[in-house]
Amino acid sequence: MWLSGELLHYYPLEHAWKWGGTKGVPSQGWYGMQLFAYLSAGVLTLVVRFWLNRPASDQAALSPRTIRTLGVLVSLTVVAGLTYMLCHEFRKWGIF
Repeated sequence: MWLSGELLHYYPLEHAWKWGGTKGVPSQGWYGMQLFAYLSAGVLTLVVRFWLNRPASDQAALSPRTIRTLGVLVSLTVVAGLTYMLCHEFRKWGIF
């Protein structure tokens, strides 16, 4: 949505997967946006994990409270992102 790149689309009438959308042909870009979001979140999670566990760190291990807080923040971020994508798709198709 923000990068205006070509994402994976599913064409239900053709039962086919293609990169990018075709004008006038119904397609479901939701799958491509989800794939991009999950892959981006995975990369970001790995970066944060390695940053928190870097060998040069003099910090002690993360407390259970910090881990729980990070888990809640990640979960809220995923829910907010999926909600935004759903609203984007609903607006695009005139549901909202």
